[in-house]
Amino acid sequence: MTMAVDHKSPRKPRQITGRTVLFSLIAFFGAIAAMNAVMIYIAIDTFPGLEVDSSYKVSQRYNKEIAKAKAQAALNWSVDAVIERNGDGSAHIRVIAKDKAGAPITGEAVTVKLHRPTITSADQDLVLSERSAGEYVANASGVGAGHWNVIVEIADRNDKALPIFRSKNKTFFAE
Repeated sequence: MTMAVDHKSPRKPRQITGRTVLFSLIAFFGAIAAMNAVMIYIAIDTFPGLEVDSSYKVSQRYNKEIAKAKAQAALNWSVDAVIERNGDGSAHIRVIAKDKAGAPITGEAVTVKLHRPTITSADQDLVLSERSAGEYVANASGVGAGHWNVIVEIADRNDKALPIFRSKNKTFFAE
């Protein structure tokens, strides 16, 4: 096998030196580190990963939360929430609440919180109005497709700070 060599070419073949390899490695891993830094910044900026501001403060209320959950279970209420989303992003929310005897629960303050699991800018807190005995309704706008956390709370109209009933569920709205 013969190889043709052009002796007339003014260009010398380029040699790979230690300096070339070093700069190539630094550039390669530098580009990867820069892209990782950008992705970490974007991830932390859009979702801080916090469910609550202070885990310590929440832990101090742990026994009270257990007592409230037992009191809620003892009520044996039946609370059903139905959310119907329209194609334009609006939604109709209907909550039907009955006590353990099946009688409608009336005269209470009912709120529904629609929260995105990842983006807090789309969150909405809605106060429902009582349409009929035990039926509470509200309309929401800007309810986009995707995953949502739905938190239904029923509180005494005179003391809205402590909900009598609280339910947290997840739902998904298709496009």
